[in-house]
Amino acid sequence: MSTPTLIGVAASRGRYTARYLQFGEDPEKLVPLLRRIWTDTFGRDTNAMAAALLAHNWWTLAINPKPRRWDRQPPVAGLGYPADTGTTRQGLLREDIDGALEWLYLLHLDQRRLVVYEASIHGHWLRHSAHHLDPVEDLFVTEPAPDEGDPEMTVCTVCGAVDEIDHIEVPSMAGYGHDTVTSCTRCGSSVATDPMFGDHVTRKPWPPHSPTTDGTR
Repeated sequence: MSTPTLIGVAASRGRYTARYLQFGEDPEKLVPLLRRIWTDTFGRDTNAMAAALLAHNWWTLAINPKPRRWDRQPPVAGLGYPADTGTTRQGLLREDIDGALEWLYLLHLDQRRLVVYEASIHGHWLRHSAHHLDPVEDLFVTEPAPDEGDPEMTVCTVCGAVDEIDHIEVPSMAGYGHDTVTSCTRCGSSVATDPMFGDHVTRKPWPPHSPTTDGTR
């Protein structure tokens, strides 16, 4: 079953440029694939990856696509299967969207970051999640629970706290979207996000610095 998706590049003030991806996936599947394409195919060159994605509409993305007799165009090595029709789409995050689209993936070139939006029931883009292309840069990561059947855990990569997360979300002063702050209640490290400037990560020292004494009073 297809999952109609847009994939492209973020611009200023909520604008974006994107291409159509017929068989998109949810972030749990597509984000790891895009990270591997970024690393293996483009040598961590985000601009080159963005240019290649915007060169075609796509049936599906794949790290090692094989020729198929029913395709009208040959596969693009290390990237996937291009579609033979369609043009580049210019859009706004606050636009009305049609009911066929399910996901929007936008590269932030200067931050090497991927932000994912999902189509809400009201026909608008709703921010779903943000991911650094280099997962080492993520402040909070999701890991499997130690016991099968339990929910996944959110882990702070600074202090190792598990599910000790405080999240605040308010309408953004930018006029669209939301400002958010997600912080670790153990060490105080946080990610603050707004629609115009993206994520700002604050990593607090861990373990905390102990007060020093010099023997004086």
